[in-house]
Amino acid sequence: MNKTETNLILRVKNENDSNSLQKLIKRYRPMIENLFQQYYIHGYDRNDWYQEAFIVCHKTCLIFNGNNGSQFGSFFKMRFKNHIIDIVRRENTFKRQANQNANSFEVYLVENNQSFITNQNAKMVDLVNGLDDYFNDLSHREALALRYLLGKIKFSEACEKAKCTKEQMVRATSRCKTKIKDRLR
Repeated sequence: MNKTETNLILRVKNENDSNSLQKLIKRYRPMIENLFQQYYIHGYDRNDWYQEAFIVCHKTCLIFNGNNGSQFGSFFKMRFKNHIIDIVRRENTFKRQANQNANSFEVYLVENNQSFITNQNAKMVDLVNGLDDYFNDLSHREALALRYLLGKIKFSEACEKAKCTKEQMVRATSRCKTKIKDRLR
């Protein structure tokens, strides 16, 4: 290891010197680029890659001890490669596979020429706006059945107020459901 590299490492380690860190990254740029070509991390561009390199290089400077004869370059390369492999492993785990295949909702809408309000949503808006008409279309028994379906009254109370049998109330609730479904179509 030459004196220049040793001085750069010591300045990063002792003075937290960002210029020295940039010089080290510039020195090891071919190695960083080589690893960039070897490994793919979803969502990482070249700037993200270099950001990771800066982080690993800084941490490597802090723990590097050249007294035992090791070379900074090989130590940094090993740590950076292991760091990248860890990120790739994390990205490839089963629980993160959905993230890799995810796309922006806005991009989906643009690619499929759709607006945010889908046909189903438009029908819901029409249904809400047309609730008065819906309620006017219900018979007295069906209106009581709807109140039962919404949990406003008990089934027995609905039968009593409608002056009908349980079977007749069951049919009235069925008609209410059918009318709602027809409005949604």
